[in-house]
Amino acid sequence: MREFILRALKGKTTPDFSLDDLPNAGRMDLVCRCVSNALWISNDLRRDTIIHVAMDGPSLPPKIVSFNGLDLKGVRFDERDIAKHIQEALKRGKPLEINEEADVSPGIKVAKKSFEALVKEKSKTSQLFYLHKKGGDIREAELKGDVTFVFGDYIGMPKNTESLLDRLGAKKLTLGPVMLFASHCIIVAHNELDRKIV
Repeated sequence: MREFILRALKGKTTPDFSLDDLPNAGRMDLVCRCVSNALWISNDLRRDTIIHVAMDGPSLPPKIVSFNGLDLKGVRFDERDIAKHIQEALKRGKPLEINEEADVSPGIKVAKKSFEALVKEKSKTSQLFYLHKKGGDIREAELKGDVTFVFGDYIGMPKNTESLLDRLGAKKLTLGPVMLFASHCIIVAHNELDRKIV
């Protein structure tokens, strides 16, 4: 299984945002592009991929919305439709207590869980990689079995989060010499996995 964990520090955690103004919903436009690039390929979905969006913005953080390509149904790859499903997930997640989760629709779950708790869970079940400009070259990394890539949005990762990732043994990897948009990083990481993992 391939998993991606996007930390959206200002991503809205309540559904009161406009589908016509996604940038002002804590850069929900960026979040939706990441979801689209993680799961959709030409004429199909990546059935071996899950993307978790860990949002810490107003006004009920933390929230994690997860999209699983194996089970996903009824979602289109455009930003507006993905945002609509995130909005529905956040509505469903309003009454959740800490560490509770709920099914929203096929392939979509919402949890009242912190980014830190999710990363700790994944460190026990898969190889954990932190996409970072000062990491080792992904082309020289041993990628096999279950892998989880952790990355930040346009803000980046707080220092205490980087310290946690170090303690969990997350290996820093760079995707190349040029800084990319978060949504582009997913495509490059997928491509490297496509070449290495049969």
